This record gives sequence, structure tokens and C-alpha cells, in this order.
Amino acid sequence: MKKTLLALLFASVFSSLAAQSDTATSTDTINTAKIYVLRSTGHVGSAVNLRILVNDSMYCKIKNNRYAIFYMTPGEYTFYATSWDSKTDEKLGLKLAVEAGKTYYLTMRMKQRFFKNEIFVEEITYNTAAPHLERYKQDDCK
Repeated sequence: MKKTLLALLFASVFSSLAAQSDTATSTDTINTAKIYVLRSTGHVGSAVNLRILVNDSMYCKIKNNRYAIFYMTPGEYTFYATSWDSKTDEKLGLKLAVEAGKTYYLTMRMKQRFFKNEIFVEEITYNTAAPHLERYKQDDCK
């Protein structure tokens, strides 16, 4: 029993490390892209922390009226936003080719449908993001 629990613990640690292998540290800004993810969903779902997923690997939980920053190596990624009870939907993902040295601004959006809410990610401009970045707090995604 102890060996099984120990094996599960090691598997979860290694899988979380593998999920973060394509991120970079903030000190390597020349070879990476800076990604801002803003969350402002209004009253709909405001009590639920949304998760930002990149290529089906969770990167961060973001509270309402907050933002997160992370650095990524160049490449093509698909960004998803989900709640604790929803799964990723391929049609709601944002495919984005990330280039080194650039900054990208993304926002999480919610649309109310008849029986469910659709949560998705959109790319926005700096001019749209700047007023929100001044007002919002940063979520720590460690």
C-alpha cells in the first residue's frame, strides 16, 4: 500500500513538472514571450476560480478581476479557460503562435447558453488590457 501511494506521489510530481516544461523564467525575456491573462467575467461565475490551460496542461487558477503573467518559449499553443467542473472543448480553444520577445494579452470570457456557460479565451490589444492591468491584482501562479 505504501509503495503504491509513493508511486502515485512521484507520478503526480513528475507529471506536474512535465506540464510546466515549456514555460520559462522571467529572467529569460529575450528568448521567451510574455503572456498576460486577464479575468473579468462580471457577476456570472465570479465566485469560481477559472483555470487557464495551455495544450491541456493547467497553468494557473485566476480569480475574478485579476490577471496572471507567465513566460513561454516560442511555438504554437492552444489556450483554454475552464472551471472546476468543465472540460476543455476544442472549439473554445484559442490557437496562438507565440514569438520570442513579444507580449500577448489574453482575456477569459463567459457566454451564457441555454443550459450551460461557455468559457473561452480571446486575444486582446494592449490598449484594451492596460486599464484593467492598472486596477486588477496579480494572481500568483506558482
